[in-house]
Amino acid sequence: MRFAVTEIVEDFVGEIEDFPFDAIDQDVVAQLKAAWFRYPVLRFRGVRIGDREQVAFSRALGPAVFHPRQLQEGRNAEFPEILVISNKKKADGSPAGDLGDGEVRWHTDTWFVEQPPSAAILRAVELPDQGGNTYFANMYAAYQSLDTAMKARLDGLAIHHQSVVDGRGEVRLGKTPPASDDYAAWAGVDHPLVRRHPGSGRPCLYLGGDRPHQSIPGMPQDEAAPLLAALWAAATDARHVWAQQWRPGDMMMWDNRCLLHKRDAFDPRSVRRLHRTTVEGERPIAAELAHA
Repeated sequence: MRFAVTEIVEDFVGEIEDFPFDAIDQDVVAQLKAAWFRYPVLRFRGVRIGDREQVAFSRALGPAVFHPRQLQEGRNAEFPEILVISNKKKADGSPAGDLGDGEVRWHTDTWFVEQPPSAAILRAVELPDQGGNTYFANMYAAYQSLDTAMKARLDGLAIHHQSVVDGRGEVRLGKTPPASDDYAAWAGVDHPLVRRHPGSGRPCLYLGGDRPHQSIPGMPQDEAAPLLAALWAAATDARHVWAQQWRPGDMMMWDNRCLLHKRDAFDPRSVRRLHRTTVEGERPIAAELAHA
């Protein structure tokens, strides 16, 4: 054992204080992945690394994913793998990072592509005195909380994630504005509502984000909307949620495949800057619900 993991929430959140960032090898990566499959949220405390070491850590887990915002406000000139999340402004008044200081609603990262990312790694660089907490919702627990009838109803169902308009209501980079209000017909991707996690083998809800524009292929919207609303209510039930209250030296690593996350707003007069790297994932595979 090259490092220790302290359990914060059973089968949900773990903490590592002594990770060997300067000596990452195959054994360390194997131990880390084993811990991560048990605790899809891992918090690293007392981290003293920079951008270069964070990029190397992410690369040890897999190829980098470049978030669309990294081509816009979140660009990092020296390390393109890093998405800068910050409310800072440049000398000319333009954003020095992505997301500003407002609330960020529940979502999983880049849910609207064929292969959504697996890991997100977020490292604190500058923090406000208050606010800006990050919340995680456990989609394993959310699925298990559903009754037998609801689980049976979800068998074989997919969810359509449109890829045209982002969560701010803006047309995504390189996309054409939609020609109609029928968002079920907008360009996007269909993923299973219940996916099988490739590492743990367990079933979990997979809702993505952008609730106003979601649909279920083959189901009328007046039937799909209340079903999706019920699933979102189960997914974000307080019983399944844990909050990260950031401290200097914190770095979070979470699993996009079985979690939702969101962020509090914070005082715009303060500065919050975090650096994020993202690791490639795979196309979601439907869980075999009869055996779930």
